Amino acid sequence: SLNSGAAGDGSTMMEGQALLQQCYYICFAVLSCLAPPSVHETTASHATQLRFEIGRDDRIAQQFNELNETNNDNSGIVELALLAWGILQVEMHCTSHGSMSGSPKWAEFLRVALHFRVRDPHSFEVDPDADVFRYAAHSIFGSVAFADEAPDVRDECVNAVHKVVVYFLHWVEKDTASGSILLGGTGGVTPSHYPGVADDQSIVKSGFTLGSVLALLASIYRVDLSLHEQCHPLNALMHHAAERQPESTTFVPLLDLYTSLATGTTGARYIFSKLLNPNPSVMGGSPPSWSGLYAALWEYCSLFKQEEIPAMKDDEATTLAAYLELLAHVLENGAPNDIPQWLSQLQSLDLTQILAPHHKDYAVENGCRPLFPLFFLQQQPIPAKLKGSLLTATRAFAPVTNAGLADQVWKFLESSKLLADLPSGVGGSGSMPIDIRYQLAEVEARAEEYSSTLAFIKLVNRLIIASQAFHAQLHKYVRFAREAVLAPLMSRGYQDQEQKWDLARECLAFLELTLQDLRIEEVDLDDQNIALDRVASLQTMQDLLSRGPAFRSIISILQIGVNNLICEKHKGTSGFKAELAIEAALKVLMMGFQVDKIAANKFNQVGPTYARSYKSIENHLQNKDIWTILGYVRYHYSPSIQVLALQVAQVLEDRIPELVNILLSPHPHTRNAAESTQELVYGFAECLQDSLFRPAVTDDGSISQDVRASLILDLLLKPIATKRPVPNLTHLLLGYDLESGISTSHIDIMSFSPLQVMYEALHQFQCHSTWPQEVEQMLRLLCLLLVEPATSTATLELLRSLDINFFADVLNLNAALVSPVPYDSPNRIYFIWQIKWILQIHAAVLHQSSAEVQQHKSDCMKLLAALLGETIESDLTALPHNAALMLLQFCCDAIQHEKPILKQDMRLLHLRRQMQVDLLLSAPELVSEGGIKAVTDRGVVVYHIPTLGNILVRYFKELEINCGWSIDSEERNRANEVLEETLRFAQSHNMFTQTTHAIKELLSSWEQLVTVIFSKHDIAAMNIGMAPTQATGFQTLLLLATASLEALDVVSATSDSDLSQSLARVANLLMALLFKHTRDLVGSGAIFEGTGSDLLDPAACHKFLHALISLLSKPLDKTVRKYLYGSLIFYLLHGKATKTPELPSIVLQKYSDLDEKFHFSSLQNFDGIHEILDQGNVSIIQQQASRLVQAFYQDVADGPYFTKTLALHALAMLASSDPLGTVLQEVLSCGVIVSLLRDLESYPPSQLNAMNEQGYPSPTVYTIKAALTFLLEVSCTREGCLKLVSSGAIQTLSGSKVIEVGLHSIAAGAQSKDAQFHEIFTLTLQILHALAVGLPESRDVSAHIKSFLEKHSKVLLHCLDVATRDKDADQGQLDRAALVMSMLGHVFNGQFHPDPFFMSQYRGHIVALAWHLLPMSSMRDAIRVVWGLPGMQSSEEDARAQSCLNGLIEMTCSTVHCLHSMTSFDHVAFEVVGRDWHRVPGKQVIQMDCLEASLSHACDILYHLLDLKKEITACLEDNFEASRNVGKYMEKAMRVEQYNLKLVMILEYLLQVVCNMVKISRSAEPADGESVHLIKSPDEKVKIERRMQEIGNAILPTLDKILEVEMEGSSSKMKTVEPLHVIARQTRELFN
Repeated sequence: SLNSGAAGDGSTMMEGQALLQQCYYICFAVLSCLAPPSVHETTASHATQLRFEIGRDDRIAQQFNELNETNNDNSGIVELALLAWGILQVEMHCTSHGSMSGSPKWAEFLRVALHFRVRDPHSFEVDPDADVFRYAAHSIFGSVAFADEAPDVRDECVNAVHKVVVYFLHWVEKDTASGSILLGGTGGVTPSHYPGVADDQSIVKSGFTLGSVLALLASIYRVDLSLHEQCHPLNALMHHAAERQPESTTFVPLLDLYTSLATGTTGARYIFSKLLNPNPSVMGGSPPSWSGLYAALWEYCSLFKQEEIPAMKDDEATTLAAYLELLAHVLENGAPNDIPQWLSQLQSLDLTQILAPHHKDYAVENGCRPLFPLFFLQQQPIPAKLKGSLLTATRAFAPVTNAGLADQVWKFLESSKLLADLPSGVGGSGSMPIDIRYQLAEVEARAEEYSSTLAFIKLVNRLIIASQAFHAQLHKYVRFAREAVLAPLMSRGYQDQEQKWDLARECLAFLELTLQDLRIEEVDLDDQNIALDRVASLQTMQDLLSRGPAFRSIISILQIGVNNLICEKHKGTSGFKAELAIEAALKVLMMGFQVDKIAANKFNQVGPTYARSYKSIENHLQNKDIWTILGYVRYHYSPSIQVLALQVAQVLEDRIPELVNILLSPHPHTRNAAESTQELVYGFAECLQDSLFRPAVTDDGSISQDVRASLILDLLLKPIATKRPVPNLTHLLLGYDLESGISTSHIDIMSFSPLQVMYEALHQFQCHSTWPQEVEQMLRLLCLLLVEPATSTATLELLRSLDINFFADVLNLNAALVSPVPYDSPNRIYFIWQIKWILQIHAAVLHQSSAEVQQHKSDCMKLLAALLGETIESDLTALPHNAALMLLQFCCDAIQHEKPILKQDMRLLHLRRQMQVDLLLSAPELVSEGGIKAVTDRGVVVYHIPTLGNILVRYFKELEINCGWSIDSEERNRANEVLEETLRFAQSHNMFTQTTHAIKELLSSWEQLVTVIFSKHDIAAMNIGMAPTQATGFQTLLLLATASLEALDVVSATSDSDLSQSLARVANLLMALLFKHTRDLVGSGAIFEGTGSDLLDPAACHKFLHALISLLSKPLDKTVRKYLYGSLIFYLLHGKATKTPELPSIVLQKYSDLDEKFHFSSLQNFDGIHEILDQGNVSIIQQQASRLVQAFYQDVADGPYFTKTLALHALAMLASSDPLGTVLQEVLSCGVIVSLLRDLESYPPSQLNAMNEQGYPSPTVYTIKAALTFLLEVSCTREGCLKLVSSGAIQTLSGSKVIEVGLHSIAAGAQSKDAQFHEIFTLTLQILHALAVGLPESRDVSAHIKSFLEKHSKVLLHCLDVATRDKDADQGQLDRAALVMSMLGHVFNGQFHPDPFFMSQYRGHIVALAWHLLPMSSMRDAIRVVWGLPGMQSSEEDARAQSCLNGLIEMTCSTVHCLHSMTSFDHVAFEVVGRDWHRVPGKQVIQMDCLEASLSHACDILYHLLDLKKEITACLEDNFEASRNVGKYMEKAMRVEQYNLKLVMILEYLLQVVCNMVKISRSAEPADGESVHLIKSPDEKVKIERRMQEIGNAILPTLDKILEVEMEGSSSKMKTVEPLHVIARQTRELFN
């Protein structure tokens, strides 16, 4: 099987290769078991005893005997095992007496193994030169398959074979027979030892076995040089070989062994010294030496120069080539400081004793320069391989670290004319110079052997690398590589396919070197000294952009395709070289992509000289080329090829919009488009899997940095991140259905794709730091897929279909937060971004989940429980937290690290100035603009460390030269310290900046998650016990809001407004939600069911308020303050909404009667709680009152509109919540009132009419409303009223243009902004009314209010007319009319009555409104309708009816109060008995009949309300369940109580009006301005009394009913009706 394994073709050959590989593994395993110990090891070791047991095993011995008998049919690897078996037997049987002759059988057995010859695998003939040692050297250790093995396998194999060889060499000295074989003699061996071979001498050549052993040792030491230390006979062996020179069978292997030993600096020095000063020969031989090498070289140069020889013999060329390879290897491995010395020693070699005189003279004529013969022999008729060896040795004379030596080689190369330009007009080959071009076309191409050309290209590559600048004539070498080598590369014939790929690789590496320093943006093609054809890099780009020969060759190399490359890899050694060529082709292609667009634009603009059209590279690629290049992603044998293919794929994805359509079309070499596409998807998935789970390893066995996964994930991210049109490459590679629709795709996670690999990686490692960057990319990709509308549904369904809860179990934050990545770790940035994407994924899932779907609900509950309900004990904090709070703590800890600053050292300041450090660091320009800043892929501006370092080094060098510093100068050391400190600062600054940006993004995602949780799943979240306190309900919101504020306090120190705004928005959202749920709870009546501390926790409230007040007292960003003001407003509203309302007497009395143990706290649990809450709130507010009000004042004075508005609202609410008046006192003393009044005067009226893009009023309107609301709050106290009056508030309100515009807009019937104007008008009236009520004795207040009423009489009268005429007037209109009437009542009731003109303005409107309201039949009907409805009002119509009833009652009360005030001085508006009240047409008065009817209806309404109270009481008695019924009837009871009080006031005012009119009628005095005849006759007096008696008879029954009214309840309620009863009795007495 081993002999025929590689035979055949197709599947048979592949099966044979697989069998062959298995047999090799088995044989090497046997060889490893049989390998003897090292010489220094003891034979008593356990391993030795085990080997001896194997050697004594009969079955194994029989097996080896069979192999021995049929040795001619065996393979070389089997013979190696046979040799090891023989040595084991020698070790077992011959070590005691020191000779194999004691056991002839085993000696014969060993000799047979040594004399084995390998058969040719194709002809099956015995190769006389291929013994077991040479077979191991070339067919095993020299094979590509062996080089591809894992490092530990290679080490084990060479170690086993080396032990066998060393043990053999150790015993060969003790056995003359074997020694004769090794050294070339027969040693008594007869032909019987070689079955089937008659002539022993035809097989056993003199010294050939020694050469094979040397070749094997050379191969072994190339794999593991350290093994030579275990080979004690090595020196003696090399000495024997050196004495046998000039036999090539021994000498060439010896040189190969020297070459292997010269590896590394130490080995190179040893071999160079050994050949520089060789040991003298004992037997007359000529040991290897540099003198011998150069003597041969100069001799051949002289002979060819004198034309004494036509050509060189092949065996001489072979020996000389081995010599040159040794020289090249020694120079390549030498230390940089050794090379110049060695070259000098080579030039000084003493050749006197070796060279003939005429040959020596030729060497002296040419200076004995070591390089001369190497170039001279290139143009002589020597074998191509030797020419290659000469150029290889030449390349070693130009080390990459020595530009001077490289320049010397350049000069030799140019002077030798190896690449000479052909003279024009030369025809025929006879006159053509013998340069490298001729050598390639006429010699190598015909022989199909290209050693010389390959070595020439390698030499040029070395010179480019070693030189500091491109050679002036480099463009002609580019042309040679493009046109002479690359263009016909794939069409030429090759004896060795490896040479084809070597040529391709080296030529492409040459083109790569020409492009590596190309800065195309700096190239000025208008410069006359620059021509495309004569600049190497531009010539290369010209070829790529015009589809020139190099580009076509690159494509033809790549067109081998991944499948053919895999077959080539399996078939032979050329596969490895093909890999390298394809890798080089992809590199050149990728380098071209980096500059092709700019280069094409520049080339096309040059002018008519270069009229060809240049295009970027992707325009030259055909569909089959794209398919082929992307196919290399499947080539897992070479990660570097995969990396380059992925990089090209990224470029193609970015530049070719129709890339997906190309990949959906059939591959040129396949028929089925679906299969080829699926194959591509599998290739990307396998590449991703290999990169993550089987990363690439280096030659030393360590894991290299594998970027394949990162590149694939970037390729998947970019189309979706940049919103490429659907479908794009991301959808294709992840397995979405592009034909039927992406959104309706059903993805099978078991189908192999990059998505499945991502899931496996995340499931296995979660947020592990093994792949920090890759995990972050995966999470980001998942997030984008969940957010993108086209993929969100399919992706979410896929992840929900998994066996586990992917979001709660796999993407679990708790595990990551337990031990976060340390601050100084380079992976910390990725860790922060991982957390950010997880938060956004959670937010996306929660946003798209519906509570109505059970699976969605279950997933959400698990996710919320993991975020809020699970306790984490982390290294971050001493106390445990949940994930949501722990994230805030993590962000705060990250932010608290101080921003790096450049160390201030007085010793270094002058050097910092001279090196311009501060100027450099502060410059904002990017690298592309000549600066040192760069923008990362995440948009963060950082220092570009390489550029900064280069500039600083340049400044350092300039200072060093200008100042003349020595190497040990103290100033130089200080300057170096400045340089190093600056670079350290830049690195720290970059880390800090990127961390801060990542934290900012993390907080943004945290904000998004909290927003989604508490906007869509607030009830579920509030029902989860929040770890670690297990708080639920409203406490959850308070805890999170407080934590946000505490984090904001930490973050605010960084002065980063974006960080602060996220936290402020979260706090505002949570408090808004808190108030919303509070309002809903109060509205539903559940507040009376004893929900207790879940609704109101004083400690939590105080903690929140303290944090909020502390922040508001600090100077923060205006936008942040806006959200904080909102939070404060919602907090105060929450506290106000949960306060214990004043319970109606109905409820209190009934519960007191039914339950003797009744206490108020049994109805509500908030009595004591609110007392504690209010005390704490007041204490917190008072502590910061001064600073707080000043901060508010600053925002009111110069803040943006909305911030100013919220500040005013918050300040007003703070003042109202402070019973001690501390806040109000600070407000009155800080000047905010004067500022607001000044603003009201200064606002231009045009701002009221301005509308924004959404059609909303301008911000000025809201600011004015807020200012008026604040002034109204101030006017609620006497001190506030005095401050407002003294500040001219009434005059300002009366004269403000914006308020005037709003008022007149109402009068004109403006519709667009009625609501806003009505509110402004209402607030203005409320402020004036409050001032009138607060300062009733102030003459100035009355005068100013009267002036306001006169100035705006048109608008005010319009309000009264609307309330009079419009039957459908809403509550706002009624309320405004009530305010006007109330102000008029206060004006009329003052000490200074208004003048007649003022009265004439309002009298008719007042009387008309009174006639509209009285005799209150409409109010009676409305109350019966509204309170006849079952239960509490729920519909909008019922609520509107209720609000209108409230307005009607309020306006009626104000109107009656105004009438009462008018009776004191304006009799004209009322009926006076005995006076002719029928005036001129149109004039009306309030008649006594109207007042009597009003009294009757008011009394009926009052009795109706009393009946309602009884109904409520009966309901409470029938359903006594303590607090459960309170909520149900509370609203009704409270309204009934309010209406009762209003009706009592109305009745009081009506009775007082009646009393005043009766007194006026009896006095019969004329009204002001009337000239009426006084009635004095007895008859008229009788008529008056009779009329009075009629009125009394009509009123007395009503008075009796009023006197029967009893207000049940508390003593305070009883006192309410006492004034009514008194007035009723007084009225009764008047009529009696």
